[in-house]
Amino acid sequence: RRLDSKVARLGSVFLVRHGERLDHINPGWRINAVNPFDSPLSDNGLQQAKETGIRLRTERIHEILASPFLRTIQTAVEIAKQVGAQVCIERGIAEHVDPDVLSRWKERNRGVLKRTNVDEFKVTTMTLEQACAHFPGYIDRSYRTLEDTTYPETEEQLFERTNSIVQKVTKKAREKKRNICIVSHQDPCEYMAHEIDGQRAQDKFVSYCCITKAILKGKRHRLVMQHDDAHLSSP
Repeated sequence: RRLDSKVARLGSVFLVRHGERLDHINPGWRINAVNPFDSPLSDNGLQQAKETGIRLRTERIHEILASPFLRTIQTAVEIAKQVGAQVCIERGIAEHVDPDVLSRWKERNRGVLKRTNVDEFKVTTMTLEQACAHFPGYIDRSYRTLEDTTYPETEEQLFERTNSIVQKVTKKAREKKRNICIVSHQDPCEYMAHEIDGQRAQDKFVSYCCITKAILKGKRHRLVMQHDDAHLSSP
């Protein structure tokens, strides 16, 4: 259900989940992958990211924060191409990796992955230098991450770091009158939406490249759109 009028307002905050990931439509991708836990976007995911950028053109985005995983940076860069803002690598909005999930992943992939010893595997993400080299001209080298993420982590740790991040981002948006777009993952996007506006946030599915929009009303942000993907030709 679309709730906003697409009118750009200064001080707004946007939450965007990354586009469709390749390993969800081609599980065999990870067999020969250098980093099998960090899937890129599928072709459809790249198109979703581009369409999301087109949707955000009228929103006067000043800054884009992206989780350090490849799929979120790819999504953020496609948005940046459309809105003209640089991408800031923010580790505090990274994917949640639960200890049990990581253990099951290792069991499922033991003896399957050709380039990875799962017993020695550790979750790694792109560094700032890697991101700058991979996406020249789109990454803000001067940005310093607000929070860090350790792997694995509990759901409580995820809750604490995402709440901390979104509090800092909404404060910056409010005080600096900047429109800020956060490109993250399913669980972080859900938690951040509830932290921004617990009264209006609903429990609903966080689909690929969906958009949540919070506008500044007085001294507080209010959700006017939550997890909307109506802008996508292929959700």
